[in-house]
Amino acid sequence: MNPRLQQVIDHPLHRHLGIEAIESDRGAGRFSIRVDENTLNPAGVLHGGVLYLLCDVCAYAGLVSDLDTNTEAVTHDIHVSVMRAVAAGEVVLFESEPIRIGRRIAFIDVSARVDERVVARARVTKTLLQA
Repeated sequence: MNPRLQQVIDHPLHRHLGIEAIESDRGAGRFSIRVDENTLNPAGVLHGGVLYLLCDVCAYAGLVSDLDTNTEAVTHDIHVSVMRAVAAGEVVLFESEPIRIGRRIAFIDVSARVDERVVARARVTKTLLQA
């Protein structure tokens, strides 16, 4: 397994938020969470900040499968559109798809779904840095 992907899997915040098995292949990422007390806002639905964070994590998790060991990716810009609330107990599936990966920048689209309902979409721009 890619050591950077393992770091994403093992990160204490990601474990606290309940990220399930992360898949990473050809720049695309995929994982899910079950909304629980760790991810709820005071109104009793999935916290928006958690949703934004997980879109970014999914973009990175997928991207590392397509980067060489001397290249790191950092978020340059993120735009997230939230389309509906997610209740406690629901499972949210995050999937990322690389749109373009260049030498210095990558554009990744992320969708968050509950069953077939899209709950959010994100466009994440990553700057690629040489170690």
